[in-house]
Amino acid sequence: MKSPGSFRRRYCYFSDHFCFFMLFVLIIFINSCTSKPEPYSVLEFTGTEGINNLSKSYLLMLHEPDSINPALIMGSKGDLFWCDEYIFEYNNSIAQKKFKLANTDTFLYVNDKIYSINIPVRNDTTPWFNALRNYDFSELQFINVKSEFPDSYSKDLTALAEIKPDAGIFLQGDFSDMTELLEIFNPRIIAGTSLTGNDYDQLSRLTKLEVLMITLKDSLITDPLPFMPELKQLILTELDKDVVLPENFLVNNKQIERIIIQTSGSLDISLLNPLDNLKELVLNVSHEVINPDLLNHHTKLEVLSVTGDELIYDPDLVSIPGLRWIAFSSNVTQDEFNSFIDNHAGLEVIELIRNDTIGSLQALKKLRNLYGLALNEAVTDIATIKTLNSLKYLSLPHDFLADPERNADIKRSLPDTRIGANEGFCLGSGWLLLLIPLVLILSFFGRRIKNGIKS
Repeated sequence: MKSPGSFRRRYCYFSDHFCFFMLFVLIIFINSCTSKPEPYSVLEFTGTEGINNLSKSYLLMLHEPDSINPALIMGSKGDLFWCDEYIFEYNNSIAQKKFKLANTDTFLYVNDKIYSINIPVRNDTTPWFNALRNYDFSELQFINVKSEFPDSYSKDLTALAEIKPDAGIFLQGDFSDMTELLEIFNPRIIAGTSLTGNDYDQLSRLTKLEVLMITLKDSLITDPLPFMPELKQLILTELDKDVVLPENFLVNNKQIERIIIQTSGSLDISLLNPLDNLKELVLNVSHEVINPDLLNHHTKLEVLSVTGDELIYDPDLVSIPGLRWIAFSSNVTQDEFNSFIDNHAGLEVIELIRNDTIGSLQALKKLRNLYGLALNEAVTDIATIKTLNSLKYLSLPHDFLADPERNADIKRSLPDTRIGANEGFCLGSGWLLLLIPLVLILSFFGRRIKNGIKS
């Protein structure tokens, strides 16, 4: 017969191991429930003269290849990219970070897959319409359409919708011009179109819409946007200084995670108050950012870009502990820069947009997680940049890297860093917004690049 002591020893043994097991299970459970931020990736592109991340920097910075190296740009899933008059989305869970682009008058190919289609205006059926089944449309993202297209295309577009019913629409015209298309497709993305209050009813029926890029034609808007259950990214472009948005403009879409706004006037941050899950905010404002301290209420914010050549904005009023990506405008001072870096130790990506007032980048040495750095037009402290060994990505002005000695020197100093070139494109003054619609800006910019005329 076993003694009571042996039972106690066995009980303690199993009790200790059971507690250890439960602790192990608890740790796994906690880790599985913890939401890790989406990592930023260095993406490379060949076959294009320039690539731009619309979602992170709108049209402020174009990233270019050289005679040997591909164009390099940082991004994350869900970003919209623009190249050669086309828009496409980096959207899936693939680990792919290298992209070969090729375009014809009809198609944009990405890694030999069709990502975008141009629908011609002429009233004649194109050869690919007659042989839809011979093409691979598994990766199709966008149908590019003028404001008017022949009625004879409806049958062919219906056949295309059977293959890709949620294809995005990039329309050069009014939202009302999409009525027929929206009877055929239920798009994930709509871009380039202009919207009025009369379009709200049709907009509310888009149950799969995740990304909406629009201009607003009405100068006085009284009603909020209708509820769009899947909407995650909203891009408002070319807002005239006279456009007035009500404080409840976003109240029906509290789930929005990304906002990009471009305006030739001022912007009141109270517009964002209804949002519960804002993670990325990109603002190009010509005048004043009103109530910037309200940004601090958006504790999930990871990306913040507030730029404009004549911008009135005090970054010292902003304190968001979880911020990972920041863009500094041309008029941010050295003291403001230093203070902001000191208060945001988790920053991973820094962009300096046409800024020649920040003469020292010493503050960046404090950032343990610094992953990417982009300087546009002005390089003021190359000595410090050469010591930032944690960098995996560095983007410098094309003119700076065009000097062979400087190019070789920076690469010797940072052998483990991917280094690419960029060019600027000035939208900050607002004049361009008043004269040229977004779709024409993209087209105009694309032709300039092809002709070798860069700004």
